[in-house]
Amino acid sequence: MAVKNRIRLIRKKRKIKSRELAELVGISYWALNKYEIHEREPSIEILWKIAKELKVSLEYLAGLVEEENPYNDVIKKIYQLPDEAIEEVNLFLDFLLFKYKA
Repeated sequence: MAVKNRIRLIRKKRKIKSRELAELVGISYWALNKYEIHEREPSIEILWKIAKELKVSLEYLAGLVEEENPYNDVIKKIYQLPDEAIEEVNLFLDFLLFKYKA
């Protein structure tokens, strides 16, 4: 399933209107519409923001995995953090990846 279909599918499943999601993400309604009908591709930053607002993993939204949130509990906790804390989590994950050479 393509990104375009997942954005619309999840948005409707969560009962979020297009204009509401666009506002939460900080983009125009028209830009979101173009992403949903596959006339434009969102940047990774916008895709991350959409995933965050829809409370799904970036991998699921991008169509890389079929399960919405394989680590749902961890993801939910991360989504509750402010942006600066998420940056710290990201740095710590980089450290762990380096430490365990993943």
